[in-house]
Amino acid sequence: MKLQYSLILIFTGLMALILLGINLVMYSMSSGYRKHGFYLSMENSATIVARAVLQQEKAEDYYEIKNSILQHLEDEEEYIIRVRRDKTNLKFPESLPLEKAFYWEAIKNGRAHHYQDGVYYVGLFIHNSNSEDDILVISTARDYEGDAYRKRLKTTLAATYLGALLLMTLTSIFFSKKLFGPMVQIIQKVNSINAFNLNDRLDKEHSLDEISELQSTLNEMLNRIESAFKAQQDYVSNTSHSLRTPLTIIAGEAEIALAAIEPGHKAKHSLQMIMQETVKLKHTVNTLLELVKVTGSGQKDTWKVTRLDEVLHEVLQTVGKMDGSFRLKIDYSDLPENESQLMVSANEHLLSLALSNIILNGFKYSGNKEVWVKLISQTDTIRVRVTDYGIGIPEEEKELIFTPYFRASNTEGFEGFGIGLPLALEIIRMHNGDIQVDSKQGKGTTVMIMLPVAKLLQREGQEA
Repeated sequence: MKLQYSLILIFTGLMALILLGINLVMYSMSSGYRKHGFYLSMENSATIVARAVLQQEKAEDYYEIKNSILQHLEDEEEYIIRVRRDKTNLKFPESLPLEKAFYWEAIKNGRAHHYQDGVYYVGLFIHNSNSEDDILVISTARDYEGDAYRKRLKTTLAATYLGALLLMTLTSIFFSKKLFGPMVQIIQKVNSINAFNLNDRLDKEHSLDEISELQSTLNEMLNRIESAFKAQQDYVSNTSHSLRTPLTIIAGEAEIALAAIEPGHKAKHSLQMIMQETVKLKHTVNTLLELVKVTGSGQKDTWKVTRLDEVLHEVLQTVGKMDGSFRLKIDYSDLPENESQLMVSANEHLLSLALSNIILNGFKYSGNKEVWVKLISQTDTIRVRVTDYGIGIPEEEKELIFTPYFRASNTEGFEGFGIGLPLALEIIRMHNGDIQVDSKQGKGTTVMIMLPVAKLLQREGQEA
């Protein structure tokens, strides 16, 4: 779980527990005060009743005071029990659901309280100095108003608790976004930086010192990475330029030698192999140079509207020169009648390089088995599907195949540098297209190149 969500849950959960405890304490204290007050009212009422019993001549006065001053108690009843001084022959009311312990507690302590099934019971023992019998008054009543009060209190506290819990959740989310929002932006920005945009930097717009310090640290790290990568690019570029001239000379000399020797000469096969390997090596050198060019500046060369099937035809000729044993099958069955749907706005050299890299990968990783290429035209998109039946790509490594210099774990026996697919993807994206790869290890790979037709690009340029 992300730290942001963990903090939200911890803060909200902790505050929910604290608020729940406060609500329980408030309810318990309020309910306790209410119950205590009701018992006190019952005791006052029982006291007056006891005085009226003890002083019969003033009974009416006591009852008048009780009715005019004291709170009226719902369903109030009083039971008078005369208690002999020796506490013998005591008879308690059988209609009351009270245990004998309640009566003896009242006699011993002077009062006793009990609550059962919504009914309050109060026992009040009054010592009578003028008689041999003392008075035990048992008072019963219901607190309907108190029950309603507790019900309202429960509802109020529950609603307040839920509202406060919602407010705390929203508040914690708000402040977590304020706190972690810059962190998320930094993570997204850093994840978007790759070999093709190493010159991007984090924007230092946050007032928090820690966030600004983190951005500065990451920018300094990116500066060091860019410097190291630039040095690597310069080295590859210089080396590639140094190799192009001798490779061109070797290819030219081999071609002259092939033209000069007689048919059937035993050196002819060797010269043909020299020619093929030289062409492959030149292609690798050109790929390295283009990778340096694209990743270094990202600028486009001269573009023009061209037919994709013609670009693909040139790619096939280039691939054929590299190795005459390559068996490339072309399917033009889905070509549209309207040739405008085949037009793309492209740099022919770069687009040819991307397509040839993908096709050559098909041959390389399938042991020179057949590679099928199909051109598929749609209303606003034209697709090139390249299918091979080679070693495939491990499922857990599919997301890494477009990372520069990455090679799958099952390619140890094959030559390569891990730059063909990353370069192809970057070139296709420069053409506002995309690449999708579907592969099963041991069964082969299908690469789908998608490019927008030129008329859509032209329309977008006019609207802009």
